[in-house]
Amino acid sequence: MPKRVAISNLNASTIDILNTIRANASYEYQSSVPTITVATEIPKVGEVICGYPSLANQFLNALINRIALVRVKSAVFNNAYAQLKKGYLEFGETVEEVFVNIAKAREFSAEKAESREFKRTLPDVRSAFHCMNWRVQYPVTIQDEDLRLAFMSIDGVQDLIARIVDAVYTAAEYDEYLLFKYLIIKGVSHGKMYPVSISGTMSDAAIAFRGTSNKLGFMSTKYNASGVTTTTPKADQFIFMDSDYNAAYDVSVLAAAFNMEKAEFMGKLMLIDDFTTFDNDRFDVIRASSDMIESVTATELGLMAKVKAVLVDKEWFQVYDNANKFTEQYVASGMYWNYFYNVWKTVSFSPFSNAIVFVDSTASISAPSTITLTVTDISKNDNAAIYTLTPADSASLADSNLEFIQDSTSVSAGIAVHKYGAVIIPVTETSQVDYTAKAKLGDVTYTASSKIYVDTDDTPSTGHTATAVGDTITLAKDV
Repeated sequence: MPKRVAISNLNASTIDILNTIRANASYEYQSSVPTITVATEIPKVGEVICGYPSLANQFLNALINRIALVRVKSAVFNNAYAQLKKGYLEFGETVEEVFVNIAKAREFSAEKAESREFKRTLPDVRSAFHCMNWRVQYPVTIQDEDLRLAFMSIDGVQDLIARIVDAVYTAAEYDEYLLFKYLIIKGVSHGKMYPVSISGTMSDAAIAFRGTSNKLGFMSTKYNASGVTTTTPKADQFIFMDSDYNAAYDVSVLAAAFNMEKAEFMGKLMLIDDFTTFDNDRFDVIRASSDMIESVTATELGLMAKVKAVLVDKEWFQVYDNANKFTEQYVASGMYWNYFYNVWKTVSFSPFSNAIVFVDSTASISAPSTITLTVTDISKNDNAAIYTLTPADSASLADSNLEFIQDSTSVSAGIAVHKYGAVIIPVTETSQVDYTAKAKLGDVTYTASSKIYVDTDDTPSTGHTATAVGDTITLAKDV
């Protein structure tokens, strides 16, 4: 189970810090560095330490590993979205999220009891895996002169700690904020949140907030990406608003819209600078050498311009800390120390948690007229061919949670259709088999305008070319 790192506070003075490091240092350090009782003796410690590299190494290692790290750990969980993080994973790098859908009822029948007694009724179990996908490093260098200056005043060592921590922590904190913003932008602009159109006055918008918030308290399949039956009580609802839009509201009005006391609502309100910008330059180096994060496109930000607010279940954000660790290396040729703050995270969102985006009435949230599928994989054996159909992931505020349908025609042909796009088609030796894809987006159904054709030897027997990897199929909205 993930857990949070205990928060500690650094309340010690420079004198206390120096004496504590000495008390836990080696015999050589204790023999050379005196215990101090008044601030005027601080430079004496600096004279000894700065004159002996081995003692300076011991001092800085203790300062970073025992003192500065306390500051980092305290700060790691003091960010604006701390309560939405899921904790610290001490072991492993993958989180399996399991959701068991509610059971369906059936009529009681004594006549059918005999046939039902030992019949299996399998539960509808869904799972999602969230893998560690963020591993970055923040470097900072401390020169001999930095160490020397730390002993020139009563607050010098504390200032040195602050500079070390702030150099890396401010960067890490800002990046973590951007990762939360990244999840919101990608989720909204790729149809992973249920869109609600709002229009009219601010009062009308507040009514929409209240009504939607109330609806989340009831069981529904509408408001999550996987279409599972779930609910989100008021206590678990969090709303994100950009600074300008929030400024137009009186806090009391918003609190009333969510049926909460003002103080309680302030804990559920998450401000974001805006939805229409993203600091892509911040991650240029990372994108150049890894696939941890994509660029936020101008098209996505254009869609976000229609967003007024985002309402999510607290479980929608699946963000874990996997590691926060300082390491160090002394570079003798340059007489400086290199310190590295390593941060590993799991950054994802839950497909089973409710998430709603409120958009301007001018935004298009209707289902698209056509959807393009791409055949991304084909696996064959003597009895069947398995086709993987992947819909185009285009930017849109409309629902994008496409589910494939197994209709009576495919059942009659012995074709198995998985709701997420895997199609198992039986293969015969004498004839070509074909399949017409059907799918749905919410209540809207689609039918493919062309078929998938399968041959045992990839040679058409009825005049049609066998479907290959990379081929595209267009789904058209049923009239």
